Amino acid sequence: METEDVATATTTATKRRLDNVLYYVAAFFMPSILLFNLYNQNRVENHIVFTHVFILSGVLAVIGVFVFWGFKIISGGAEGALLLSISFWVCFWLFESLLSVALRYAPALPPTNFMILLGIGLVLLALLIRRYDPPFTEIRPVFNTLALILFALFIFNLYPGVNHEMILRSARAEMALVEEGEEPFYMKRTFHIDPTLPTPDIYWIHLDGMMSLETVERFWGESQEHLRDELSSRGFVIYENALLNAGYTHAALPALLSPAFYDSFWGERLAQVETELKTPRVRLLGNELAQAGLTYADDLLPNHELLVALSLRGYEIVIRGLDGLMPHSFEHLTGIYSNFMMGFLATVFSDTGDLPELLNLTTPLNIPPTSEQFVESRQSNNEEDYESILPLFDWLSLFNTHMFNVWQHDPDIAEVDIAAVHVYPLAYAQIAERMLYFADRTIAQNPNAIIILQSDHGFHYDETQQHMLDQGYSLEQVLELIHSVFSAVRIPPEYGGLDAPINPLNISRELVNRFVGENYTLLP
Repeated sequence: METEDVATATTTATKRRLDNVLYYVAAFFMPSILLFNLYNQNRVENHIVFTHVFILSGVLAVIGVFVFWGFKIISGGAEGALLLSISFWVCFWLFESLLSVALRYAPALPPTNFMILLGIGLVLLALLIRRYDPPFTEIRPVFNTLALILFALFIFNLYPGVNHEMILRSARAEMALVEEGEEPFYMKRTFHIDPTLPTPDIYWIHLDGMMSLETVERFWGESQEHLRDELSSRGFVIYENALLNAGYTHAALPALLSPAFYDSFWGERLAQVETELKTPRVRLLGNELAQAGLTYADDLLPNHELLVALSLRGYEIVIRGLDGLMPHSFEHLTGIYSNFMMGFLATVFSDTGDLPELLNLTTPLNIPPTSEQFVESRQSNNEEDYESILPLFDWLSLFNTHMFNVWQHDPDIAEVDIAAVHVYPLAYAQIAERMLYFADRTIAQNPNAIIILQSDHGFHYDETQQHMLDQGYSLEQVLELIHSVFSAVRIPPEYGGLDAPINPLNISRELVNRFVGENYTLLP
């Protein structure tokens, strides 16, 4: 009998140790479940080096083991420690959401103090578990199942990221073996330069989310005749009903700024997703890029053809706003100006530059990315002057069309949900005012300036698009409000003027052909 008891005790102890090992395994992988989920959601639009995600996953895994071990000591049991570890990582991942709730009741509560309070709360909960010793061991199979579910969730979220990285690396390896000129895409990096052409200063004002005049008049019944007259009086030629099949900024910029890439690859891919809403559009285009071994951050962003061409022509490039989507460094070119020492910083941090962004996305930390540290040092509204003996290309991004910004500029309007489509005319008036301000300021300083007023998309949020469908709008109407873009160009007579509006897809082609050299064929 004693032998059986000893054997039973030994079996129980062995099973107990195995259960503990299972819990430690769950604690090891638990922190990375949402990390890889977040990476999967952002791997296309906010490309982060997968190796960095994997390194952070390892760091969090080690921390997860120590967190579990600490809670196990305090609570006196593995099951309680597993529950506390889950609570810890939920607080970690949802810190900002929890803080926003807490601030409703304690508006002056500093984030650091709230973090300390959460920590104290978890320790007190661990002490209560130790004091009252809930019968967790009696339902150990439930905890074992929970641990297995956590491990399965980790694998479920890890696989898409690993698969995406393998596809990307495989495609890049294949591209390395392909003869030059045989790639499935072509991005123009060399240009015919005609030194006899003029080099006027060029100002591109990026009007994020601004629709065409005709669309606003037709859908909201808001006359834009005043804005039309204001622009015409300043020499702008307006493309009244401009459309751009992009749907969101990442897709729009290569179409607008890289004509050869658009003609050889991107245009066909955009045509394939023309009737898709935001989420499937992003996923499908991201897959197409990966299959070609491309990413926005590593391949498209640093090589926008318009900027390359103007840089080689001797232009000084100044980028203001749209961080993460426009290059701040041109080390791959020669003789290029990069404001705020971005070139130096991009070189120093070329292998780790996305880590601050990654930590911001995945932790309660708030680390300014390299570029933002310098953006914050700029004058308000990005209005500082740039003087140079070189011809200038100045890019300025404005975001006043986004509806959730309306309430920030009008105290009589409560905070607006991004699905509140009826507020769009207010947002439109807001960005029109800013647009005219910067246009006037530019013309006053440089009467012969070339000025591009160009947007990238219309309604691009899933919530807005789905809300409109739910309200009875047809898919065709929603797609028009996605593809509608504002477009107006000012080229003074001194530089040839304009006889007719320019298709947004032809603006970069026209600028390069007129002021760099004949390099592109215009689209019909």
